[in-house]
Amino acid sequence: MDVSSPITSDEEYLSPLEEGMDFGGNSYRGPEPRKIIDTRFKEPPTFQATLGDQTVVEGQEVTMSVRMSGQPKPMLYWLRDRVTIKTGPRHVVQETESGTCEMIIKSAVKSDAGVYTCKIINEYGTKQCEGKLEVKGENICAKKYL
Repeated sequence: MDVSSPITSDEEYLSPLEEGMDFGGNSYRGPEPRKIIDTRFKEPPTFQATLGDQTVVEGQEVTMSVRMSGQPKPMLYWLRDRVTIKTGPRHVVQETESGTCEMIIKSAVKSDAGVYTCKIINEYGTKQCEGKLEVKGENICAKKYL
């Protein structure tokens, strides 16, 4: 028993679904539109800008800054000589409008000198960068002539 009938190139064939379509009403409207999915939700942390070495004079304000990315947004930690820095009136941590993360040391003292580490962590990885801070004593000669 032969159920198929040959279709010649001059004939048009409509599937049963197409034959019943009503393009003017609320019936079949085709496949659902595809949604755009952001694929950046699994991105390990990376630095766009890292710490650099700095030398300052006692009493001077110090700003250390980094730029980072990652999804989810990484947690950021500041350390001096491998010890986590506690924020307070002299050590202020902030994020600028441009996305730069900063640690500001108000009125640097010699004990602020050391190797500073910025560590960023999310569930997909960990990165860190380092910069050395040197704090020199006040310039007595300069004060003498002021």
